[in-house]
Amino acid sequence: MLSRSMFAGAVLGILTVGAGHSRGDAPRPDHHGGFLPWRGEGFGFGSYYGANASSGPQQQAQVYDIAPAVGQAAFAEAEFDNRWTDLQLLIDRARKDFQISADYLSAAHDAADAQRVYDAAVDAVQARLQNDRDYKNLIEKRTEEQIALKSTGIDTGLRNSVAAEKLRYGSMATQMEAVALTNDSAVQDARSRLVSADETLRLKEKQFESQLYRRPEFVDARWQMESARANKAGAEGFLHGAFVTRADQLNLNDQNNSGNNVFLTGMDPYFRAYYGRGSF
Repeated sequence: MLSRSMFAGAVLGILTVGAGHSRGDAPRPDHHGGFLPWRGEGFGFGSYYGANASSGPQQQAQVYDIAPAVGQAAFAEAEFDNRWTDLQLLIDRARKDFQISADYLSAAHDAADAQRVYDAAVDAVQARLQNDRDYKNLIEKRTEEQIALKSTGIDTGLRNSVAAEKLRYGSMATQMEAVALTNDSAVQDARSRLVSADETLRLKEKQFESQLYRRPEFVDARWQMESARANKAGAEGFLHGAFVTRADQLNLNDQNNSGNNVFLTGMDPYFRAYYGRGSF
């Protein structure tokens, strides 16, 4: 009876070991300190896989082939670029259509015409000032001080005095110009018309921009672009994880073949990805 029990126990032990190495219940490396799949003192310093670690042939075949992850990442990136380009083209075409619309062209024409009328009114006032004796004297004195300034030494008291006089005459001439423009009714009327026309044009542009992204076709294009952005981020994360997982599997396989512990180094994807040293 004892022999029969020992024989049953041996058979049960063999089945248990075999089950431990099956594809679904592959043993994982020991871990101490909470760092899977390492054990030891932490990242990079004395960290290694256990000599008996294994992940099963099926998992090895899966992690070696990262082509699907590479393809998925490339497709997701291209899809995002396409959706972004579609949105930009949609916006550009809408703006160009708006700028050649009858309503916008009419407002732009009014603004340009108001600018020409204002410029003409200002030129007329400037022409009258050229015949004003006081204004002409100020301009002549400013010119004389400018000539004298060029002949004085740099950082000298005389140069500072000449510069101050030139500035004073120039300020007086500018003040005369401002008073003349303010007192001229044609200039003031032209200025009011110019301000109104410019405000009308700018208001049309702002209204167009504020309504642009509310149009259904733009909402849909924006949603497609943002969805593509999220898919791209997910595909990049999946590809990054595939690289890390494959590197882990290569370490385990090399360890199983050699029978030695495989140390993680600064170039190991696990070390670089999880410990923040470098990037893929």
